[in-house]
Amino acid sequence: YLRSFAFAAIDVWEDMLLGPSYATPLALDRAGIGLADLTLIDMHEAFAAQTLANLKMFASEEFAREKLGRSQAIGEVDMDKFNVLGGSIAYGHPFAA
Repeated sequence: YLRSFAFAAIDVWEDMLLGPSYATPLALDRAGIGLADLTLIDMHEAFAAQTLANLKMFASEEFAREKLGRSQAIGEVDMDKFNVLGGSIAYGHPFAA
């Protein structure tokens, strides 16, 4: 079930497709949980590189400090919990066609 959600506005010229890196920490904070508390994580994939970039930003202390004003990153994603059904590319995302 959903415990929280978040939207984050970003500059598309600087951080296009990094919305999850900005919104996920907000959603986790609102829910009062951390990344490691999630049972499953499903992220929309515009492109494989976009997904990899967001995963890198989740773990980046520098990104957390400089872009989010946070003292620490939200952490590494457990890949056994991530896009377990293949994500949107596997579902037939039009960009993957």
